[in-house]
Amino acid sequence: METPAWERFEGAAFRDELTRFKMAQHPFKTHPFFAAVERGEVPKAVLRAWVKQFYPWLASVPIAMAERFSNCPIDVANDPYRRLILDQLVEEAGDPKGTTTGHPELWLRFCEGLGVPRAEVLAEPQLPSTMVAIDDFLYTNRMHPFYISAAGSSEPPNVELCARLLPAFREHYKVPEEQLEYYRLHVTADVEHSEWIGRIVANFATSVEVRQRMWEQMLRGFSLHALLVDGVVARTGWNAGPGASKSK
Repeated sequence: METPAWERFEGAAFRDELTRFKMAQHPFKTHPFFAAVERGEVPKAVLRAWVKQFYPWLASVPIAMAERFSNCPIDVANDPYRRLILDQLVEEAGDPKGTTTGHPELWLRFCEGLGVPRAEVLAEPQLPSTMVAIDDFLYTNRMHPFYISAAGSSEPPNVELCARLLPAFREHYKVPEEQLEYYRLHVTADVEHSEWIGRIVANFATSVEVRQRMWEQMLRGFSLHALLVDGVVARTGWNAGPGASKSK
């Protein structure tokens, strides 16, 4: 039996192994739903159901970042990390001075590009799976040290996912370019976020106990993102396997 990664690696080497595993095994990479979206095989009705459930998750991200920020101790050594978390919080929520648009708003515009009015998105009841995913996401950021919750972040695989789905939404689903800003932004913005997360993980991966907790938090994040999609798939009855409907 192979020795677990948290025992074999530390510091930057552990960060690199964590990232490698995350890129290969995250639901953004492995879930058949996203591969089917990329090919244009997910019916628009299913896609619309998904975007309505993903909105409250995105709306919860700034709150989770605020929880993570509150768990970053005030000593001077943590100043760089507090700034990194705060920068991400502001980017996710939108600059209160109005110079940048928050990601939830960009998602609402994307939904409109798919033919889902924002009022419909905002009024959509959350599926139990969505509720559980959001509750656990907020809980882990509230209860764990900032460097543990950061290790579960999905930024690295999200860069690749957005790069894959951006042309799919253009070509297969005909979303107007002006309503694709969410995806255009994340192809570049999450590269920087990934670097910040990597810096936090590498600097705090100093003990076997911490590294194991980081690894487990990564796996917990996998489960939450899978749950967000699986709940929609179960509710709509869509089949991603052979013979699945390709109607738009």
